[in-house]
Amino acid sequence: MNQQDIVGAALAALTSQQSSIELLRAELGETYHTTIQLIAAAPKVVTSGIGKSGIIARKLAATLNSINVPSVFLHPVEAAHGDSGLLNRGDVVILFSKSGETPEVVKFSSQARGMGCTTIAIVTRRRSLLSDQCDHVLIAPVERELDAHNILPTASTTVSLVLADLIAIGVSAVRGDTADDLRRSHPQGMIGAGLKGTVADVMHTGSALPTVLHGTSMSEALVELTSKGLGCVCVCDAAGALLGIITDGDVRRAVQRNIIVASMLADEIMTVDPTTISSSATLHEALVRMEQRQRQIGVLPVVDDGRCVGVLRLHDIARLQL
Repeated sequence: MNQQDIVGAALAALTSQQSSIELLRAELGETYHTTIQLIAAAPKVVTSGIGKSGIIARKLAATLNSINVPSVFLHPVEAAHGDSGLLNRGDVVILFSKSGETPEVVKFSSQARGMGCTTIAIVTRRRSLLSDQCDHVLIAPVERELDAHNILPTASTTVSLVLADLIAIGVSAVRGDTADDLRRSHPQGMIGAGLKGTVADVMHTGSALPTVLHGTSMSEALVELTSKGLGCVCVCDAAGALLGIITDGDVRRAVQRNIIVASMLADEIMTVDPTTISSSATLHEALVRMEQRQRQIGVLPVVDDGRCVGVLRLHDIARLQL
């Protein structure tokens, strides 16, 4: 196949994926609300499934654990050979099955109900053996799978994963602010670093802060930018108020436009009214401010009470997880 055919097939598949996900809107009603309340109040959540559905079930359990909802994945075959001993009356068991007819999953659902658990089926169709014997049913609707023969688990797993994430989001909303839960469950990595630390912990300040007064020549600004080695220089007034910022990228782009940078003033090159952050903000808030924008930025001026007090780089946060 040529490039046009391959890309065309991918774009058609993407359109189909989007259509299936859009069908989920109609499923987020009373049953979704009921199941969210049950999961949020459950002493323990057990997820289950086989094959690709089992992978989605594992992911849901992992996400719920992150927000301090005790959860575990249990393979339905292992459940029939002793591992169902971890079930207790009152637990919520969430069973994933595309067809709702997978024998091992259907048998496990019956076993779980017999042990006093509440069962929730996540399937792609409303009537099935699994749907008929579970207490609650959530539909993960799909138009079709993405391959030519409508067989390969693709759209069905995507929609199931999205629904699983919506379950986690719903439970999080019921439980309220989960920041403390995430701090405990992510002692390492970018999430943990972002939630535990504040901008003040890692920002560059004092003599390390690259600043120049407005009206300074670009020649002087470039010396400050280069000597401090943070990839930027903040342009301030005499009272320390931030007026703008010049980054390495700003200088490169000016040179590419054949601008003679050294002959200009810092005020003519700087980005006016740049994105800023306060020193008391969490590093997670800083990450969001840097990344959730059309073009990611790698440095944030830190401003308190109108004064520029520091600079924070994306690199400064990333190195905390090492």
